Amino acid sequence: MYPFNDGDTHPTFQTFLNKIISEIDGLDNDYVLKASPTELEEHYIEKAQIDTLVLHSDQHYIENQTGTKLDVSHDFNRAVFPGERAIVQGTRIDIAIPFEGDSGLFRLRPSSYSLSGYPDIDIRENVVIFSHTFPDDSPNAEQLKREIKRNVDSLAGAVRNLQRDVDNHNSLAPQSIKSALERKRKKAEASVNAIADLGIPIKRKDHPPTFAVPAQRRRTTTQRPKVPTEKYQSEPTLDLKEYEHILDVCRSMALVIERSPGSFVTLDEEAIRTHFLLQLNGHYEGNATGETFNASGKTDILIRIENRNIFIAECKFWRGPKDFNNAIDQLLGYLTWRDSKCALLIFNQTRDSSAVRAKMHEMMESRPEHRKTVNHDPEGDSRYIFIKNDDPGKEILITTQLFDLPKVQQD
Repeated sequence: MYPFNDGDTHPTFQTFLNKIISEIDGLDNDYVLKASPTELEEHYIEKAQIDTLVLHSDQHYIENQTGTKLDVSHDFNRAVFPGERAIVQGTRIDIAIPFEGDSGLFRLRPSSYSLSGYPDIDIRENVVIFSHTFPDDSPNAEQLKREIKRNVDSLAGAVRNLQRDVDNHNSLAPQSIKSALERKRKKAEASVNAIADLGIPIKRKDHPPTFAVPAQRRRTTTQRPKVPTEKYQSEPTLDLKEYEHILDVCRSMALVIERSPGSFVTLDEEAIRTHFLLQLNGHYEGNATGETFNASGKTDILIRIENRNIFIAECKFWRGPKDFNNAIDQLLGYLTWRDSKCALLIFNQTRDSSAVRAKMHEMMESRPEHRKTVNHDPEGDSRYIFIKNDDPGKEILITTQLFDLPKVQQD
């Protein structure tokens, strides 16, 4: 990102961050509520990151050499009478040092700096330039060399100090962005709820406006997320604590399987699923059902409360990456606009569960719907945020669980 080239008179890291926070505060409420929080966060965190400033001090060179007039009136080695002005012919050389990053950073004073500062510089086409002059009638190559080295070293030191400030900014900015987005979302929800509480009907436009995506700036790979064109409406959601409880119930089956391996060794997917349903129905008053029609197909476990799907899970034996990928397709195909939290329950009869988990993780992150890995435990559950291309802004939380099952022994 190149934040310091927009005409700021006194740019600072904080003023740059404040501009982004102001942009977040100015987002349309409807847009914020429909957009994926993960994608919004990713977009603005990346926008807040500042490129590393790299000075290639070991590659400095003479870019230009010109004649010039020098005032040597104060040179004590010359016989110049007080009050007289002595002008001699001299040479000016321009030393160029290549650099990468935001040239505007050279306009900032780092938090740690040398009181002697660094020489007057000019920035042109990814090179920083400073000049040295010497009289033609008494050149001193060794002295000139020392002066050039001193200036190169002072610039390199200043860049190192600036880089510490850049690193500090880049590490702290994400939390500021997250807090700003959270505040904005709460304000947007409060505003929408206040309007809804009025009880006055809203006349909808035939063609709701779409949200323009800002031009992509250098190094930024994410654009502001797209959202549906329909007006935002709140949807029923499963509380995260309840979601965790459902997954804990499923995890408890692992203990049952471990304690009674002989009872599961010959069971197929449907029979194993029935055991999970028995456990879940003990907690949800018979609302957990198997093979329930939902959206485009049948799902293995569906919990529905008051006619709302609050949890969907797909149960499959591990038969390799291709079948696992098909299971992901199945799960995503079952989802409706009300569904946002689900799980993939994989039954493993191989001897290497760690390798299976690693492959599952690799495939989840390789999916085009993948937006974020919430957590990955090489020896336990993993969790991901997906967004379907045909349902922008709607986040799907998927947890993968692997259950080791005993394998039928062949005679």
